[in-house]
Amino acid sequence: MFLLDGFRMIFDIGRVSQRVNIWGGSLNIPQFIGSLIFITYIEGQLVLVTVIFTLIVAGQIHKRSPFSRLIGLCHIPWLPLLPWLVYRIMNFPHPIWLEVWLYYTAGAIAISLMFDTRDIYLYSKGQTTFAWASRDGE
Repeated sequence: MFLLDGFRMIFDIGRVSQRVNIWGGSLNIPQFIGSLIFITYIEGQLVLVTVIFTLIVAGQIHKRSPFSRLIGLCHIPWLPLLPWLVYRIMNFPHPIWLEVWLYYTAGAIAISLMFDTRDIYLYSKGQTTFAWASRDGE
């Protein structure tokens, strides 16, 4: 049930902004698929749990307040995950494909957290929804 709200959010975003939909896909799809491929590693397991959790939370935020800039709050679990991933990359040997995926995941999370910080700041200044949400696509 809660997971379906996350998929409804993705559908709504795709309907309104192709560019944002592409960013969301490039952020989350590699994390999800990679976490399944690397499920036998602790990094894969934690990323999978985090991806599912953030999708559920984002879906609930969107359900209550569509296109709210507060959607970035769903990524709070990434705040401890990102430095932990960087620590794991720097201090433990990994197979090359796992390492590539970890670098991609850490980079995408870092970029997303920068966007999230900006969005929450703008929300605090009164810009509660995304400007792109009021347009018919991009």
